[in-house]
Amino acid sequence: WDFSRLAYMDVIIMQIAIAEMVTFPSIPIAVTINEYVELSKYYSTPRSAAYINGMLDAIAHHLVNTGRLFKTLEK
Repeated sequence: WDFSRLAYMDVIIMQIAIAEMVTFPSIPIAVTINEYVELSKYYSTPRSAAYINGMLDAIAHHLVNTGRLFKTLEK
């Protein structure tokens, strides 16, 4: 996706979700993703929830695989 095509609210939601993933080690990744997907259903476009879910999952995998996030990913 081109950045200019994203809803601004989606960008904000994903930034906050990533900050929560990195800052709060006691909150599981799946919980963070689910919380922000639910927020997107209320505050963004109808198609945003699926997009945010996929992006946050991919970002979480990338952060864990590169050693920037020390949490376990549920399968």
